[in-house]
Amino acid sequence: MGRTKKNKPRHKLRGLHHTSQRRSARTRAEQIAWTPLKQACGCVVDWGWSSQSADPMTFTDWYTSRLTVPCPWHTTPVTGASGPDLPDELVIQPRGTSVLLHVRKAAADRHELGAELASRLAHVLETADRGDTALLDDAPAGFRSWLIANTPDPAQAWLDHELTEIILNQGRSALPRELLEHLPEQLLTPSPSRPQPESAACNICSFSAAIGGILCACGHDWTCHPGDVRHGEPCSHCPCTDMQHA
Repeated sequence: MGRTKKNKPRHKLRGLHHTSQRRSARTRAEQIAWTPLKQACGCVVDWGWSSQSADPMTFTDWYTSRLTVPCPWHTTPVTGASGPDLPDELVIQPRGTSVLLHVRKAAADRHELGAELASRLAHVLETADRGDTALLDDAPAGFRSWLIANTPDPAQAWLDHELTEIILNQGRSALPRELLEHLPEQLLTPSPSRPQPESAACNICSFSAAIGGILCACGHDWTCHPGDVRHGEPCSHCPCTDMQHA
């Protein structure tokens, strides 16, 4: 007669369940891309998004709209709990959308970056309000020439690029501004053999590819993967979940 396998004690099953829950929570946390922002009330908060419940464009639009309003903990509640009663981390569904975004009180070491990104974002939005000419005048000369030669709407392409670097890439630049000021002449002429990225926000990847920059297998520059290298680096603009050197 065969031997039967004894069931695990209940307390061990509970322990395995709790361990699994903690591991799942860590996995979810690692998949959220956080960007700090100093808001109108003076607080610096981390806004975050995950490709499982949001998309880069919606996050960019939402983050931009937060610049001139108080943080959730200083917002007058219409219904529900008031600011002091809210937990330090929240999940928010912007009105009229099906996406979920994350927000948490930023750690002290994120405050300087949050203030810097707020200042850069305010400058870009103020420049955009003055029209396409002002936007293009703000772009590095070499990059401006390339955008005019290679994109149907160069002012919008520059705006998308700036918002991408500030919001999705947390202020990091793919290429130094000095290089964008003085692009090699061969880059300024459109070439049918040089494939262009689908996203106008990623025109910078064309430069990186042309000069031998660090690209992911998905075709985007390394700065489009702003995640923690130990926990995977999801791309800001495509479904690629981790940075893989091409």
